[in-house]
Amino acid sequence: MIEELIDFINNELLEGAAPDLDQHTPLLELGILNSLSMVRLLAHVDQRYGAKIPEHDITPVYFENIETLAALINTLSAKDEMQTEQSVSELERLVKLQESYGIQSELVDAGEGFKQHVLRVKGDGPLWILLPALGNPSTSWSSTLRSVQGRHNAVALDLAGFGLSQSANEAPSYVDHVEFTLQYLATLEEQEWVLVANSAGSMIATEIARRFPEKVKALVCSGFGLVEDVENWWGDLKKMSSNPEQFLAAAYYHPPKMTPALESLLDDVLSRPAYHSFLDDYARQSIAKTFDGVMVPTLFVAGNHDQIIPPEWSEKAAELLDNASVTRLSRCGHFSASERPEEFVWVVEDFLNREAM
Repeated sequence: MIEELIDFINNELLEGAAPDLDQHTPLLELGILNSLSMVRLLAHVDQRYGAKIPEHDITPVYFENIETLAALINTLSAKDEMQTEQSVSELERLVKLQESYGIQSELVDAGEGFKQHVLRVKGDGPLWILLPALGNPSTSWSSTLRSVQGRHNAVALDLAGFGLSQSANEAPSYVDHVEFTLQYLATLEEQEWVLVANSAGSMIATEIARRFPEKVKALVCSGFGLVEDVENWWGDLKKMSSNPEQFLAAAYYHPPKMTPALESLLDDVLSRPAYHSFLDDYARQSIAKTFDGVMVPTLFVAGNHDQIIPPEWSEKAAELLDNASVTRLSRCGHFSASERPEEFVWVVEDFLNREAM
């Protein structure tokens, strides 16, 4: 780093006028750094080393010479790495918490550069495939997994671009998500599935059910239905997404308290390329037709207070299908499996029992 800094200052800031410059040369005392060259140096340090030097650290102590500057950069870089590790470890901590309940964490190589992270529990019958809402990690299904553990086989997925799944594609489209999910499903020994999906995850689930009715024994869609005026709905959703507090108020019957940590988490999710690339032009055109050709038994679970997808939209979707029913949950918003976990599982199990599964 020291040699690189010497080269930059001599060649870029001084245009080669200081060939004898070394790590001990006084930068401020000799006037090598002035207001203009300081701005260029700070920009270079940010771009080259990923270290943003805060204003309170721009003092003679750190800019005395190249050696003291390099020490500052190393310190700031170490802090940035620690913050990144803490950010990642928070998600991993949630996964570790599920493991303490006997829930398994798996990272499966699904091919073509995609690694699918899932949380899995063992039980009997067809495999429940739990597909989350856009931006929600597999841990959003933690209550469901703990509730069905020992009774049903189930896996909860991290969609590409979120959670611990790994993909070179940072902005997957709806079509990409379908293909990624199918790649993972092709790795499974179990080939009889119950698709349980929340919100946008239901679009992925309906497409899989349409393609593989012989494998999909039942379909459960929560927080989803027939969206007739897609463009207006999408415009309203984008407005809500720009205001985390407004989004929570629309999505939950009892919105969680907005804390700095939660606000940071929401800002992270809502600003990710994967959040905005899902509903591209093709996906928005597909929403109104998402239930066309779905032949498997289908249950819609609707929160009575869902302002993202009102329960009436679930009822309209059910009318399009030959074998579909709707269950409304009181005191519940968009995320029924999170707000009413025990009731949600009971409703799904009752539906499957009626379908003799």
